[in-house]
Order: sequence, then structure tokens, then C-alpha cells
Amino acid sequence: MSRRGRSGPVISLFSFQDIITSVTAIVTVITLLLALDLVQRKQSQAGDSSGNLAVELAARLVAAEVELAELKAAAGTTDDLVREVAATSPAELRNEIAQRESAIAELERERTRLERQRGQWKTREKEEQTEQFDLEPLRQQQANALAEAAELDRQRTSEQAENRTVFSLPRGFQKEGWIVVIDATQVAVAPLGRPAKPVVVRATGLPLIGTSAAAAFAAWIEREQLRSAYFLLLVRPDAARAFDDVQELLTDKSISHGFDLIGADQSILHPERGAAP
Repeated sequence: MSRRGRSGPVISLFSFQDIITSVTAIVTVITLLLALDLVQRKQSQAGDSSGNLAVELAARLVAAEVELAELKAAAGTTDDLVREVAATSPAELRNEIAQRESAIAELERERTRLERQRGQWKTREKEEQTEQFDLEPLRQQQANALAEAAELDRQRTSEQAENRTVFSLPRGFQKEGWIVVIDATQVAVAPLGRPAKPVVVRATGLPLIGTSAAAAFAAWIEREQLRSAYFLLLVRPDAARAFDDVQELLTDKSISHGFDLIGADQSILHPERGAAP
């Protein structure tokens, strides 16, 4: 007869049942805890939703009250208008309507008149601008004429102040005329009848070996080709010798000339306009 060896402790049926019971209890507790947590969350969410809903309902209630107040005010105004219309007779209403229509028509006519007047003003403004543009050359000519007149007046005033003698050729004289002012050491020449700066020639060198003012004047006549011109010689008191030399040269060249005496300080030639007025 063989012996059975010992393979380990033997678990009894009661011990196994205890283990199952313990595990089941633990699972049950865990399930209860999870269920409790879920219920709390649901309650919390429900509380938040209730709070939001309460706020929204309060806002809607305020808006409804405001709208109700506006409707009541409008209803009051409408009631006033209805009472006013009810208190007015049809004839008065027609009269009021006619007056309003007449006032509107008058305003329309006034608006039309103002529009037409504005159009006329715009047209006139354009015409004035065109006239201003067209008159600009005339204004410029007028300004130039006034400036020339002022300059002539200034020249006349200046000549009156300087007491300058002005010479002119006889009417119908055919030759070109020149004024010749002879001083002791120089000769000044300017044309008659037109403004020109005087030409001045002087003696050069020593009295015996130099060139006299008369010789310089004769050379100038040759350069300018003025043999056919007429020369009016105006002689200063101290220029008798120079006059003799000039007259002799003009006579030798057969150049037409005349002469007259002038004072020592008498003004004859203008420094810019010469013999011209």
C-alpha cells in the first residue's frame, strides 16, 4: 500500500466563501461611492443651471417691464391724440389740413425760389470770373500807362527842380540834329528829339603834343558817319578856344552847325536822357 505525499495546505469551502464575500463587499462599497459621487455632481450641475436660469428669467422680467412701460406711454399718447381728434370737428380738421398743405406749398415755392437764386448767383460768379480774366490785359495796360505817367511826372518835376534848358529842331527840319556842349576840356554830345545818354570826349595828353577835345570830337563824327547831321554848339564862358577849334573842324568838313552861348552852370544835358525832355 503506497503513501500519498503532502502537496500543501488545503483551502476549505468556508474559507473560499469568506474570500468571495469580502471581495463582493469591497466591490459593493466602491460602487456605492461612485454612485454617491455621480449623484453629487448631478445635483451641483442642476444647481448651476437653476442659478443661470434664474438670472436669465430676471433679465427677461426687467425687459418685459420696460417694454410694458413704453407701451403704456405710447397708449397714453395715442389716447391723447384720439381725444384731441375726437374733440375737433370735421370742418376744423379740414381747415387744419388745408393750412398745413398751404404752408407746405409755400415752403416748396420758397425752396424753388432759393434754388433758382442760387443758380443765378453761380452763373453770375462764373461770368465775373470770366470778366476778371478778360480784363486782366486791360488792367495791365492801365497799370503800365499809370507807371509811365508817374515816371514822366517825376521827370518833369526833376527837370523843373534842376531848371534844365531843352532844345528842339524846327518843324520840318530834315537833318538829324545834335546838341554839342563845349567846355574848356571836354565836349558832350547828345541827339535832339530822342532820349540817349550823352557821349563825352576829352582832350588827352599835353596841351601842345596831345589830342584836343575838338580833334576827339571830329574823330567821333567820322566813326559815327554823321557828316550830314546838324550840330548846335553851346559854348561855356571858359571854352572860347575849344569852340574855335570845333567850329574850324566842322567848317573844314562842311558840316552844318550853329552856335549859342550858355551860362557856366546852366544845365543842358541830362545824364541819362541827354537832350530829350
